[in-house]
Amino acid sequence: MNQIFRENLKYILAVLIVWAITFPWILRNKDTILAKITLTYNSFFGYPNPRIAHQLIAKGDAVLDGRREGGTDFLQTINQFFTAEENTKGTILPLDLALMEKACLYFRSKEHVEDHFLELTWREKASDWGSPLFQRMAPQGELLLGPNPKEYWNSHIEAVLTALDYYKRALRFSGPELIAPKKIESVAWASCRPSEILLAYKTHMVETETYVLKKLADLEKVPSGLSAVQKRSVVLSSIKRSDFSEVSANDYLESLLRQILLTGMKNFSPREMDDIYERILYFVGADEREYLKFKFRRAELYFQLGKEDNTYYQKASIEFKESSNIQLASELEDINLPALLVHEFESKLKQAESLYKLKEYNKSLTILDSLKPKLRNVDERSVGGKKDDILKNYHNLNRSVLRKLGRYEEADEIPFNE
Repeated sequence: MNQIFRENLKYILAVLIVWAITFPWILRNKDTILAKITLTYNSFFGYPNPRIAHQLIAKGDAVLDGRREGGTDFLQTINQFFTAEENTKGTILPLDLALMEKACLYFRSKEHVEDHFLELTWREKASDWGSPLFQRMAPQGELLLGPNPKEYWNSHIEAVLTALDYYKRALRFSGPELIAPKKIESVAWASCRPSEILLAYKTHMVETETYVLKKLADLEKVPSGLSAVQKRSVVLSSIKRSDFSEVSANDYLESLLRQILLTGMKNFSPREMDDIYERILYFVGADEREYLKFKFRRAELYFQLGKEDNTYYQKASIEFKESSNIQLASELEDINLPALLVHEFESKLKQAESLYKLKEYNKSLTILDSLKPKLRNVDERSVGGKKDDILKNYHNLNRSVLRKLGRYEEADEIPFNE
């Protein structure tokens, strides 16, 4: 062995020197290198490749199914869990993802509470931590107590993360299919990793657009010289028309909505969210109610950005104004007119507030004055009762604008209890 080592010493030293020189560069560029390796791997197996995606999803499902089911002996040991003394309980209860999610949310809400205050009473276990999976194991006529949520979550988290890993690997091959993101969502909540949901649906969105762009390019339907924004418009138009059978416009739109509705603004950079709203508005343009709703949401986003960059208040004002145009939806047969009138009032109020932030006080007051005849839509005369928050914001803004214009007596006449 020593002789072999001596004979090859110069080669070993050469390898060590090369490695010492290249290691810092590899460390700095590891993400790029891994991305290229993944791209090469995907191209070798074909991309997208539903067969590989479905195989990986099946492996993840098998991991979860193995934790949900057991033979007779297994059920007997579970039954012993409920009847044995506290110090003899070491059995793993069957997997219930909904219960794991509940445990995750429970302990997140109690993260600053001392451990001894987290111990559940028997009443809480019986009323809050039961599961349909446990009902068949309860002795006839006896009260079934649920598990300790922390211990239960810890007993299954490793298996759930293993399934999550399979689903994320499947996402690399699933292309425009929505099955992998949905699987990721099913286990991400249970494993206390909601950011994985955002990543999954955003990846699906990007992969769908990339897939469609490549198909259009192969068919020579993408004019040369287009900007990135123009290419995206071509792609969105193709998805909406359902040009390719393997690409579902409904799945794509669901992916967009999930990013907004499930993860919330706090998990998004505002500018990323604006890109999502732009896509959603393109798709819901034919549905006037949805169009007005998402116009309002996009305006709220601009209003938030206005705290950092004043120019966004101008954009917010324009979006709120467009959102207040309820003529787009007022003639629909099944429209809820009172709710639509509330939407109109709130949109115009937010437009006035945007102008107030821009110090355009006269314009803001003009809008507020135009809302006076429409107060019946949000006060005690409105259908469904008084809209306290909207009414309070209206009076507070009206008071602030009048004071900025030096009309203090009029401002003081507005009561604070409204």
